[in-house]
Amino acid sequence: MTRLEPLRFRPSLREKVWGTNDLAPVLGRTRRRIGEAWCLHDGSEVAEGTLRGHSVASLVARFGERLMGPAWNPASFGRTPGPAAAGDRIPAAFPILGKLLFAAGQLSIQVHPDDEQARALEGTRGKTELWYVVDARPGAELGLGTADDLDRKRLAEASLNGGIARLMRWVPARKGQCVLVPAGTVHSIRNGAVLCEIQQNADITYRFYDHGRRGLDGRPRQLQIPQAVASADTGSRPEVSRPQPVGGGPCRLAKLGQCRHFAVELLSWDRPFLYSPDPRRCQLLVFVRGIGSVDAVSFEAGDAFLVPAEAARFPVDGERAQAVRAYLP
Repeated sequence: MTRLEPLRFRPSLREKVWGTNDLAPVLGRTRRRIGEAWCLHDGSEVAEGTLRGHSVASLVARFGERLMGPAWNPASFGRTPGPAAAGDRIPAAFPILGKLLFAAGQLSIQVHPDDEQARALEGTRGKTELWYVVDARPGAELGLGTADDLDRKRLAEASLNGGIARLMRWVPARKGQCVLVPAGTVHSIRNGAVLCEIQQNADITYRFYDHGRRGLDGRPRQLQIPQAVASADTGSRPEVSRPQPVGGGPCRLAKLGQCRHFAVELLSWDRPFLYSPDPRRCQLLVFVRGIGSVDAVSFEAGDAFLVPAEAARFPVDGERAQAVRAYLP
């Protein structure tokens, strides 16, 4: 039986009204207004090798613990928390989603529900996320909670009249910052921040306010104020921090953050080294800077790799390379 080796994936570009056609410094220019590049998700397909064209979801189904490792519990991930309910959505196969955000304009002011709220409202799981600021233009800001505690009535009123934008806690975005954004946090991003986002593999967002914009189809963008208000934790005001170095050597390791859903680290290197996989768990690498190779497979910024739990040690090289690494804690 052939041992699984690192698998490369190319990003899937998603057009957004708040996006841009200039995806520097990670990717190049495009004709469309790209807001998100989904680097690895259930539908991502292996870019080359004997498993080329296979999706992440099919790999999880085919290889199970060989890919994911014993830290993965398919029984607990396979259903949202709590008792079974009619109408539950089919769960995602891979527990973590890695993407890049190119927030040239203003995202909506929004919230993601936690697992309990998501199950009650949608029959799915919630969405906690972590942001690493890859780049930020002057004036870029992160909206991390409201400046003051708001009761639900005032939160709803401020959403209806647009005043919620003035009530947000806006924090300057700086290259190299990181912040864990728990589900329930009222949040937004604006004015030129480029982020690498690691999140629970769920795509559930409720909008409080969207600046009166129309969508790409020309229609007014839908708000979900009742659901957003019900999901909000108005006391959540995450603090930005800097990567915490934990090791030297040819590959420098720094912690970005951790929660019960995932752990996230930053790897930086500019000369060859041997990568040691973790036999307990699969690891996701999202490359945010540089060029190089992983086990003789070339990469550039924007690519992602899955490192199977059963993979053997392999060589990595690169020039001013950097990757965000995520895995199950």
